Amino acid sequence: MTIGLTRQLHTRRLRAAPLALQALMALMAPLATPSLHAHEATIMTHTASDAVDLAAIQRLLDRHFEIWNAPVSPATMAKFQDIYTADFFVADEHGKAVGYEQVAKLIQKVQSGHPDFVFTPAPASWNHGLGRVTWGYGPRSNPNQVRGEDIFTIENGKLSSARVFLDK
Repeated sequence: MTIGLTRQLHTRRLRAAPLALQALMALMAPLATPSLHAHEATIMTHTASDAVDLAAIQRLLDRHFEIWNAPVSPATMAKFQDIYTADFFVADEHGKAVGYEQVAKLIQKVQSGHPDFVFTPAPASWNHGLGRVTWGYGPRSNPNQVRGEDIFTIENGKLSSARVFLDK
């Protein structure tokens, strides 16, 4: 065999190797695809238990923000049991308030620090057990002075938790 022919065969083998690898990968791809698609189909299947009354959730959140915008009073506290579970908590980067009394104290603290501010919530969204509502907080002349969002959970038709994130 001449050097030229040896070089030519060696070059063809090198060129053929990537093609052979591509062909092998193409043959193996269908083996992985069914489980991937089956998994996606399982994730994306909705059942009757997934059905959520978004209007009811929105009404609940509207009442929640009414409480946060009103002075804490016996009348306000009477609404807590209709809106919140007994162990309802609010958590942010500074701490956690658990139960009606601690949450009421937190509301008073927020309101006393910003007496003319109100919360202005956007419509809520829901995703398999977790809700999200973005909001503005500020005086009526600048209702979005502070922006944030609450990630919340609901149990038995009542808010059971709210995790608060402030946009800084």
